[in-house]
Amino acid sequence: MKKKLNCYIKIKHGFAFESRFFTDNGKYIVLTPGNFNEFGGFRSANGKTKFYCGEIPIGYILKKNDLLVVMTEQAPGLLGAPALIPQEDRYLHNQRLGLVELLDSNRLDKEYLFHLFNLPSVRQEIEKNAAGTKVRHTSPDKITAIEAYIPSFSAQVRIAHLLSHWGSAIERTERLIEYSELRLQALMQQLLSGSDIRETAREGWKVYRLGDLFSERIETDYPELPLLSITGNEGVVDRELTGRKDTSSEDKSKYVRICPGDIGYNTMRMWQGVSALSSLEGIVSPAYTIVVPGPKIVGEYAAHLFKYSPIINQFYRYSQGLTSDTWNLKFDNFSEILVRVPDIGLQKRTIRILDAAIKEKTLLKKKIEALSSQKSFLMSKLLTGEWEAPELKTR
Repeated sequence: MKKKLNCYIKIKHGFAFESRFFTDNGKYIVLTPGNFNEFGGFRSANGKTKFYCGEIPIGYILKKNDLLVVMTEQAPGLLGAPALIPQEDRYLHNQRLGLVELLDSNRLDKEYLFHLFNLPSVRQEIEKNAAGTKVRHTSPDKITAIEAYIPSFSAQVRIAHLLSHWGSAIERTERLIEYSELRLQALMQQLLSGSDIRETAREGWKVYRLGDLFSERIETDYPELPLLSITGNEGVVDRELTGRKDTSSEDKSKYVRICPGDIGYNTMRMWQGVSALSSLEGIVSPAYTIVVPGPKIVGEYAAHLFKYSPIINQFYRYSQGLTSDTWNLKFDNFSEILVRVPDIGLQKRTIRILDAAIKEKTLLKKKIEALSSQKSFLMSKLLTGEWEAPELKTR
């Protein structure tokens, strides 16, 4: 049976803290909507943590397990996003967040309420009743007027307990992805720079100009070939699979052919690492430069090398243009860049190691997708009353 939330909770806005009291470091962290994930919980502040050193009004220091919700949408999808405070006497919240207070802690479980605020139907209701055009915002009265499925307290606890297992699994997998990324970067540092090889074993490494390792493919007038797109993360893909609006010219006669084994890069974004090894044959926009690996470098090795930050920095240095909007790395400048490359045998061993590390990260990302899908399905059943919460097993 659905009931209005105002029978169970009230919401108090945060305090309008004066910005002149924000410091680089301090005891209390001021939370804003920018600290929230779209699907609940906190995200990294990316070095933008706000500390407060001014006078703090009574009642605005948050306790562990206090529940906050986003009242002002700083980014799409954040309105109504919840988070539970992880630490005692460490956090404050500003006026764009609301502190959820239970009217009776024996009638509503706070963790159940956390999951309820992540239910799509509840978030859609919050969004529907929000005010504002450029910046959407809601109010305590609008949120507490929402009707939601509130089962018995024991059922709430069981549901929260079950969903928390999926949440914990997702968090652990996210940490594994972070660790796998750090390991990949460490492997690239060792294997692509040769830093793990002793001086006496470096005879196989030589310095080349990229123009000595690659030639440019400039083959046009292939309108019958499929249109491809070169992406920074997904590689070379069919243009229709990107989901973006097709802005290509009807006249494809000047589009450039790319073949399996070629490396294509965005001429104006190579300084951001936008390049990929192709496994497809097709045509791409003239905005791309296509290079063909020669006998001294393996294409897969080059693809890894072009994602290595010191090499990307070289692409940045050799790009031409007055502003970042016009910077470009045409083949003439590309060909002048110096790189240090090992013999073919070591290149192939490096490829196997880096490919394995990337595959591991990809599998972890797929696991996250599967766990998130499973959790969403359970939420849609348990938080709406369609399924009854299973009894918890006790030892």
